[in-house]
Amino acid sequence: MITIAGAGTGSDSHLTPEVKDAINDSDVIFASSRFQNLIPSHKTFHALTNFSQAFDLIASMRDSRVLILVSGDPGIYSLLPLVKKRFPHEKINVLPGISSLQIICAHAGEKWNEAKILSGHGRELSPGKFLNAVERNRVTILFCDKVISPKWACEKLAELVGNIEVVIGENLGSSDERILTGRPEEFIAREFSELSIMLIKNNNLYKPHNLRDKDFHRLDKIVMTNENVRAVILSKLGLDNESILWDVGAGTGSVSIEAANFYPDCEIHAIEHKPEAAKLISLNAAKFHVHNINIYNDRAMNLLETLPKPSHVFIGGSDGELTGILNYLAGLENNIRVVVACVTLENFNAAYEFMKDMKDFEVVQISVTSSKSLKPELTLMSANNPVMIISCEMVRRRGLEPLCHRH
Repeated sequence: MITIAGAGTGSDSHLTPEVKDAINDSDVIFASSRFQNLIPSHKTFHALTNFSQAFDLIASMRDSRVLILVSGDPGIYSLLPLVKKRFPHEKINVLPGISSLQIICAHAGEKWNEAKILSGHGRELSPGKFLNAVERNRVTILFCDKVISPKWACEKLAELVGNIEVVIGENLGSSDERILTGRPEEFIAREFSELSIMLIKNNNLYKPHNLRDKDFHRLDKIVMTNENVRAVILSKLGLDNESILWDVGAGTGSVSIEAANFYPDCEIHAIEHKPEAAKLISLNAAKFHVHNINIYNDRAMNLLETLPKPSHVFIGGSDGELTGILNYLAGLENNIRVVVACVTLENFNAAYEFMKDMKDFEVVQISVTSSKSLKPELTLMSANNPVMIISCEMVRRRGLEPLCHRH
């Protein structure tokens, strides 16, 4: 039998009686070396350093009572999912523990059931995902490590305008325990233990809302995708929070920002070669409090090999590079959701010929007519240029390599 139990902070006072009984009743115990003080000397102990090797050893102990001790609670960023995946047919006995999340909330006098919980402890966490979470949640909790540290978090938080307060818990449950409270900028110059957790309170929340064209910063010479057309484009893209989106020819950034607004954990790369348009994207991203957009002031063909491989691509403007971009995407290993918006017949023909044989191919024409006041007593319906939206799942073409022809 395999039992996975929460060891809390590693302090004996934070062990539940149930977990203490499990330690005494187990034949073999796997845990981090820092929990060895909790284990009687006569017990068989294995330091949990290499998970794969440990799991192989556990698999050979079918007749033993195996205990895996994890920090905090098994239900919060622990080994539990990996154990269940490695032993799918084994009944896993789970014993809860006292998490540092509960302790930091108790110190701060906050409830944690409504908090946004993030972890940078041995996990990737982008600044954009972190800042979006803080902007949209009154309480955010961050499990830290050596890299994603309180210092790192406070450096990022100092970029935000608003009433931000942080509570930092360091080495909780030990003799070196330290609780610090203050504003982010107070802790930028400090170093912290990798065994730290943060609680961030934001009393000036940004509430996402549907974005109207009139709300964007604009320039007359920079084309912006109409809000009604954007709705169709986002529908055809089918994004989620795990997506990596390229927005090629981003213009004012309206598609990128709308996507970031709905999917704050999505990774977005807005490509725009006009300097004044790239500045507009930055201004609009700041206005709408979205932090997961990376802005590139360059031509798309110069960037293709350096950008993270996309799961989704929207091409709103290509400036003569449409076929080259599509050719590159069709040479990638992974299937990519591609949406192209065309207002000229030449671009439509090029995209149509390239994409028509791809999976889930579809063409939609959008013609938007909006009301416009002529006089106080008269209203005119004013038509915009029709937009052709072509979408498909780009499947790799055999023999086609993703080569860039740089300009």
